[in-house]
Amino acid sequence: AAAPAAQSLRPISTPAPRYPPEALRAGTSGEVLVEITVGTDGSITASRVLRATPPRVFDREALNAVKRWRFEPVAAPVTTRRTLSFNPGG
Repeated sequence: AAAPAAQSLRPISTPAPRYPPEALRAGTSGEVLVEITVGTDGSITASRVLRATPPRVFDREALNAVKRWRFEPVAAPVTTRRTLSFNPGG
């Protein structure tokens, strides 16, 4: 049931996550699947990591990034999933 509502989310600001320096030096790439809840004011009210590859390398920066995301206000809170990719080459 969450899918149609998620399509109506219009991002205002979704800054990219910071690349962990140790992962950058090691040339490590990966991705993190996060579940976020967008409140009626468009801010992120909850976020959690569902899956991360490799585990625990990018989790903290992914969560730090999504907490700063802003969407246009919505009528009711929306929970959706987003994948954040980390590639050392940009």
